[in-house]
Amino acid sequence: MDQISDSKLLEELKKRLSDNQKALNDLRAITKKLEAVNLKLKESEALKSNFLSNIRNEINNPLTSIMGLSEQIVTGVVKPEKAPEVSKMIFNEAFDLDFQLRNIFMAAELEAGDVILSVAKIDVYGFFERVIGYFANKLASKDLTIEFICDVEGCKENGASFVTDPEKLQIVFVNLLANAIEFSPSGNKILIKAQRDKDRLLISVEDRGVGIEKNLQKDIFDRFRQLSTGVTKNHKGHGLGLSIVKSLLDLMDGTIDLASAVGKGSTFTVSLKSSPDMDGASVFSEDGNEFIFDSDEEVSEGETQEF
Repeated sequence: MDQISDSKLLEELKKRLSDNQKALNDLRAITKKLEAVNLKLKESEALKSNFLSNIRNEINNPLTSIMGLSEQIVTGVVKPEKAPEVSKMIFNEAFDLDFQLRNIFMAAELEAGDVILSVAKIDVYGFFERVIGYFANKLASKDLTIEFICDVEGCKENGASFVTDPEKLQIVFVNLLANAIEFSPSGNKILIKAQRDKDRLLISVEDRGVGIEKNLQKDIFDRFRQLSTGVTKNHKGHGLGLSIVKSLLDLMDGTIDLASAVGKGSTFTVSLKSSPDMDGASVFSEDGNEFIFDSDEEVSEGETQEF
């Protein structure tokens, strides 16, 4: 039997030691990754738990108000002269509830991968005018005004069109506008701009609210994430809105940018590419019907309209 020389034995031991060290390093790296995944899972579970608790309040609170106020009207507790005021309160609560439920359903569809784009033409000015009109009561209750600048060729004739998914774009815009209203101090103005850049539509929503710290700006697009929770939370919402906006824009070949500074407000800018035109593409409404609206007032290119 041949004897192994000391040098060869030492070389083999070194090789085995090196292999063992590499295996140990690989194991440490895998363990570190597993720990990171486990931590994310724990954070995700905590976020979901907080989300479920939060969403319960977001649904129960307006529903309880609607039932209580309605009962007062039915039982005659509310005097006739107070009925319009109470009815307005019921409407606002119902509006909030409908808004929250629509976001929940859309988030569920996105999670399940069931969202399908339905492309059609929209009337640009009519689209924004109608959606802004939905928030008339909310704006009045906070003494807020909206300045809408339509800088798209054709706005003067109310005939400028854009090819996209009308329903998905409405969900995007409604969430951005709802956020601006929620975080704007009373008596302020919200600025909305619609511009055309070649085959893209640029939509910006600017508020004069509290603003968002730079290191937290990415977090607001995460699902279930809110910058204030629990006892520190002083705004409505359940952390779905902006994550839905981001997910829908990804599907629509769009982007969203945020410019914000603490104490100076926030500006969200959406850039959306026009979908390939289709022969006979119609003009849809927010529910997939017609997006054709008549307006008594014309807004020329570059002009502003206040609501």
